[in-house]
Amino acid sequence: MVHSVLPRLALFAFFVLISCGDSPQSVAKHFTENLAKGKISEAKKYATEPTGEMLDFASKIGAMPVNPDFTFVYVERTVEGDKATVVYRESVDGPDERISLVKIDGKWKVHMQPTK
Repeated sequence: MVHSVLPRLALFAFFVLISCGDSPQSVAKHFTENLAKGKISEAKKYATEPTGEMLDFASKIGAMPVNPDFTFVYVERTVEGDKATVVYRESVDGPDERISLVKIDGKWKVHMQPTK
């Protein structure tokens, strides 16, 4: 009995470790949650350099609203090579939001582009 449980337990642990890793959805979650809490320095750890610069600028002019009720609700993701898009909601019944990511040096980073 114990011998049949151990391989299953090891397999489960392996999948848990993989799912907690540097996936586009986990990066998007950490980025948005830190941003919503006003933790710009933490959010920048999950962002490209240009995105971090945009966050610094927005923070300096006071354009970074804090939302303590923010909840990241994962909807879906698409990955095409080194680019990904994560669809999420800020609440269970909220509208879909999209966040773009790029893979740099093997790590996913949020990459926000200014709107024109």
